[in-house]
Amino acid sequence: MGYRDRRAFTLIELLVVIAIIAILAAILFPVFAQAREKARQTSCLNNHRQLGTGLMLYVQDYDETYPITFYMGAEASGMPCILTSFQALQPYQKNSQIVQCPSDPAKLDFARGTAIMGFPPPCSAAPPVTILSYQPNMRLIDVGDPNYLVNPYTGFTGRPVRRMAEVEFPAETGAYSDSTIALQGGTANYTTYDLPVQARHGLSINVCFADGHAKLMKVRPELGSDGAQLGGLQLDGQAIRSWLIADDGPYAGKRQVWGIPFRLPDGSWGIR
Repeated sequence: MGYRDRRAFTLIELLVVIAIIAILAAILFPVFAQAREKARQTSCLNNHRQLGTGLMLYVQDYDETYPITFYMGAEASGMPCILTSFQALQPYQKNSQIVQCPSDPAKLDFARGTAIMGFPPPCSAAPPVTILSYQPNMRLIDVGDPNYLVNPYTGFTGRPVRRMAEVEFPAETGAYSDSTIALQGGTANYTTYDLPVQARHGLSINVCFADGHAKLMKVRPELGSDGAQLGGLQLDGQAIRSWLIADDGPYAGKRQVWGIPFRLPDGSWGIR
């Protein structure tokens, strides 16, 4: 009976195989990570599309008027609460996950933020809307007049609700974006009600517009004189960084999607 030659792997051959597997893993893991982030980016963009659809349904139901960004409301018990545009859109969406970006590592705890500011809690909604990754353009989805949260003395703001007829370029006018609410201060020197955009998809953000469509927009870090990126804190105390919109258009160079665009006599964009 003959014997077969069963030669085992040598140590060198085994090390070569391990090295090849390690090289392949190093090449493929970033690809897998990019694929996962691309899926999250697409999911976030779909959230904005649904926000846009809900916004269009709301506008049609309320005589072509956009919702108020936030104002003092009351629960059935009579207790005061803050009603936001997100609760106003909930009857059309019925899903609180729509306002949460899957790539957002620091989702805003709005209920905690209102407590820090000494304001009443958010009004009840079904399902509740208290964890947020997006914020509105506060010149389109404005504060309304009167609004005692903005002016607790007389309620006068000079900023009534906006109507569709006021928006000359709805496809260029932002409605909601990947952004948060900043506390005053920080190296970015944020002011009250600043809503800085947040780059959660590489160097890009998702934006929903006044006509209901949504798209990706490029951003770049906002740097200080020392070359470090500026930043501060969001409403619930979590750290945030500051970014500038890098795409062409009415919001180019801005740190937030804020204002209603119009054309200047020379054809360039203005913001009001």
